[in-house]
Amino acid sequence: MTRRRFLAALSALALARGQGRVEEVVGGLQVPWALAFLPDGGILVSERVGRIQLLRGGRLTTYAELPVYHRGESGLLGLALHPRFPQEPFVYAYRTVEEGGLRNQVVRLRHQGERGVWDRVVLDGIPARPHGLHSGGRIAFGPDGMLYVTTGEVYERELAQDLASLGGKILRITPEGEPAPGNPFLGRRGARPEVYSLGHRNPQGLAWHPETGELFASEHGPSGEQGFGHDEVNLIVPGGNYGWPRVVGRGNDPRYQDPLYFWPEGFPPGNLAFWRGALYLAGLRGERLLRLVLAGGKGNWRVSRVETALSGYGRLREVQVGPDGALYVTTSNRDGRGQVRPNDDKILRLL
Repeated sequence: MTRRRFLAALSALALARGQGRVEEVVGGLQVPWALAFLPDGGILVSERVGRIQLLRGGRLTTYAELPVYHRGESGLLGLALHPRFPQEPFVYAYRTVEEGGLRNQVVRLRHQGERGVWDRVVLDGIPARPHGLHSGGRIAFGPDGMLYVTTGEVYERELAQDLASLGGKILRITPEGEPAPGNPFLGRRGARPEVYSLGHRNPQGLAWHPETGELFASEHGPSGEQGFGHDEVNLIVPGGNYGWPRVVGRGNDPRYQDPLYFWPEGFPPGNLAFWRGALYLAGLRGERLLRLVLAGGKGNWRVSRVETALSGYGRLREVQVGPDGALYVTTSNRDGRGQVRPNDDKILRLL
C-alpha cells in the first residue's frame, strides 16, 4: 500500500469512527473551484478553465462555458444560486475576463434545465492583474438575501486599505448588483458603496454561523512579501478593517480586527463551512480538512480545538454542506501546485 492510500485509509477510518465515511462522488475534473446544489438533486461545479459542469445521476455534462483569463489563481471561480431559486432562475459566477480590459467580475446565467445561458454582468471592475494572483473569488448569498463577494488585492497591497477600490475587500450587493442597503460605507465620499469590510489580502471562503448568523471568512496570509504564513479565519463585522498590509496575524491594534484564529507557520485555506456543530476548513498547501471547535458565543468566539478531519487526498479547496446533510469537499491537485493523483480532481462526500 502506498503512503497516499495508507493516509486515505486512516482518514476514512477516523471518519467512520466519528462522523461517518468518505465517498468519491466523481473524478476527472479540471481544478474544480465551487459547488452549487440544485433543488432537483443536480450539482453545478465550476472549473477554473472556464467551464461549469452539471453532475446528475453520476454523469457530468457541460452546463455552460464562459470566456475567462485562466492564469495563476484566476479564471472561473465562485458559484452561487439566487436565494429564491428556481423562482428566480439565476446562477451567479465570479470570473476573470480579458476582453475590454483585464478585471474580475460577477456575472449571472439563466438556468434552463440542463444548460445555463448568459444573462448579464452583475458587478464589474474588480481588480485583476496579468500574473493572475490574488483574485479572491468566493461568492455566497447570506441569510439576508444579499450576495457577498471576496476580492483579492492582486499583489498591490495598498488596495486593501483603499476604500475607492474593490480589491482586498468583502463586498455586499443585491442580487441585481446594486450596493446592499445598510452597507457601512454608503454615502461616504470617495468610498465604494459595495464595500462591507476591508484590509483583506486574498479572502477565499465565506460561511455563516447557523444559529447566530455571523459571517466567518478564511484568508491567505503573506507568502514572502511580508514574511510567510499567518493564514487566517476571521469573524467579519460590517465596516471592519482586517489590517492588511498594516498588520500580519494578530496585531492587538484597536484600529484593526484581529483574526479569530491564525496559523503562524501557514495553512493556506480554501472555503469553510459549518457542519455538525463545528467549523470545517479546507486546506490547500496543508492538504487537510480541519475541524475547528468553537467556544464562547455571539461576538465573543474563540477556537478551543483544531483537529484533522480528512487527509490523504492532496490539496482541498471547496467545502460545502449539501442538501442531504453531507459535507462535500473538492480536491485541487491539477491547479499547478499539487501532485496529481489518479482520477483527479475529485468531489468527495463525507457522511
